[in-house]
Amino acid sequence: MSFIHERRIRNSRLLSRNTIVNLLRFFWVVLVIWCEFGVFFYSLSDCKWPDRELKEAGSTQKPTRVLLISDPQLPNPRRSGTSWFGYDASSTRYLRKGWSVVTRLHPHAVIWLGDMLASGRYVTNEDEYENYVDEFKGIFTTDKSVPNYFVPGNRDVGLGESSTFSKNARKYFTEYFGPVNQEIHLAGHRLVFIDAPGLVDEDYRRHGMGKQYETWTPAVGGPIEFLASVAIKASSSPIILFSHIPLSRPASTSCGPLREKGSIRASAGHGYQNMLGKETTRFVLHTLRPAVVFSGDNRDYCNMTHHLSATDANILAKTSVREVTVKSFSPSRHIRRPGFQLLSLIPPDSAASPHGSTFADAACLLPDTFRIFSSIYLPALVLTTIVLLYLNISPDRHRHRFSTLSPISATRSRPSSPPPGPESAIWSNWSPRRLGGLTSPAVALPPSVTVRVPSAKEIFTFRALSSSSAPGSPHDSPLLSPIPLFHAGHEDEMNPAHYPSQHHSDHVWPSGEDVHEAPSFLPSPSARRSERRWPAWSRSFVFRGRRRRITIALPTWEEMKRFCASDNGDSISRGKRRGMLWRLWGDGMSVALPAVVTWALIGWLFF
Repeated sequence: MSFIHERRIRNSRLLSRNTIVNLLRFFWVVLVIWCEFGVFFYSLSDCKWPDRELKEAGSTQKPTRVLLISDPQLPNPRRSGTSWFGYDASSTRYLRKGWSVVTRLHPHAVIWLGDMLASGRYVTNEDEYENYVDEFKGIFTTDKSVPNYFVPGNRDVGLGESSTFSKNARKYFTEYFGPVNQEIHLAGHRLVFIDAPGLVDEDYRRHGMGKQYETWTPAVGGPIEFLASVAIKASSSPIILFSHIPLSRPASTSCGPLREKGSIRASAGHGYQNMLGKETTRFVLHTLRPAVVFSGDNRDYCNMTHHLSATDANILAKTSVREVTVKSFSPSRHIRRPGFQLLSLIPPDSAASPHGSTFADAACLLPDTFRIFSSIYLPALVLTTIVLLYLNISPDRHRHRFSTLSPISATRSRPSSPPPGPESAIWSNWSPRRLGGLTSPAVALPPSVTVRVPSAKEIFTFRALSSSSAPGSPHDSPLLSPIPLFHAGHEDEMNPAHYPSQHHSDHVWPSGEDVHEAPSFLPSPSARRSERRWPAWSRSFVFRGRRRRITIALPTWEEMKRFCASDNGDSISRGKRRGMLWRLWGDGMSVALPAVVTWALIGWLFF
């Protein structure tokens, strides 16, 4: 019998309420660590530098690795606030986590393809712009030995005429990020960065005056003048062009399998233009003769080839130019998975053949936040709610199930002694929570009935189970009074005074305090006072010749739950429903709190 009770207790503990709630807490902590941080590191498992392509072409020199980032669009902290909630806050956190894992690729240089600041063109105060840039550089930190090159975007310097744009946007950009048009040399290549928004503005003025590029007088310091200066330099080094706005192409042009949806189409509006004009695209390709073009702005990935006409082919000595539009680094409603681009360069003189490739690039993707929410968080939330509903929909049934007495020790002097029969009071199913139960007889036993009083070694002792789910159970229950087992063959008689009585007029607590009319299996008043852990205010005073004390204390968690679950006297069912919802809310908060703390702590320490 003892073995059965021990097995039931062990099984009940494995499936107890506290065990299930703790398992849910652990599950959510692991889920948050993986979905908020682990997936970013996992996304790099398929992201490799394209060095292998160059080695397979016969190159033996170590490539120079360049990281291409497009459209981070950092929100302005002064305009969006410092709240951790909302789209701007979640976008900033995504940028922090994404950049922290991308820098583990250890690039030799970083090129930013425009739209570094989401609202840089609207900032009119230099102090605000400086704080904005400090926020950007605080998030996207790199080693001092790694150079950063910036291409202006329409959100950085503006595009077109508008009263809301800052007149000093280009001045601020040049001061804090660098020239809007520049050329650098890296690994035997000429990297050309052009001011695409300025090129669009100048193209509008040229077109408005009805002139062709051949007869147009470029603006001093403008992008057209810069492109002409690059073209006249005599150099055999390949040119790689970087532009924020993509070049023109037909609307039906395919962007390859890595694009999520649609293609790049010609469109323009307030402060933006999706593509350069046809004449401008032809002028750029004719003037620079680039080996490859990298652009941004569109948010989605696009890999296409510009086919040149026969006239252009004679001039450029090539029939096509490949263009790659790099994915946005920040999350957007237009795409599911942000990304970036890896570019490896080798000097042309180290190539296996004069016409061999001197560069290779590869696209990398970051996690899909929408899929994480819809495929992981939402099902996990539904499953957790179902489990908590099951635990709270009928808590009394769970409490009654394990409210039994279990033996803690049983010793016998002789193995031949018969076990107690089913009539013994020790094995009755009486519990403190039941209204009715077995009672002692009110009359004396007949003289013909004989009982045997066992010795102390033969007495079974039992302890009442203490369960957190049964509020009426004693906190420190003493051993129950030994109950003699009745056996035939003993000559002693028992009178009614020998029977234990269930009802007493006076109740004495173990602490020594006398409490009248207190129900059994309830803690003493002193025990209740010792349970309170919340702060309380107490004051003593004399009123009408008697000393009085008033104490004001905040209700404990259990008291608030009992209050919400209590009956108002007019609707018991309504009180039960309110109590169940309150318990469900409390359990939900207790499960969510460790996960939220873990999320905030890891984000603060590592991101």
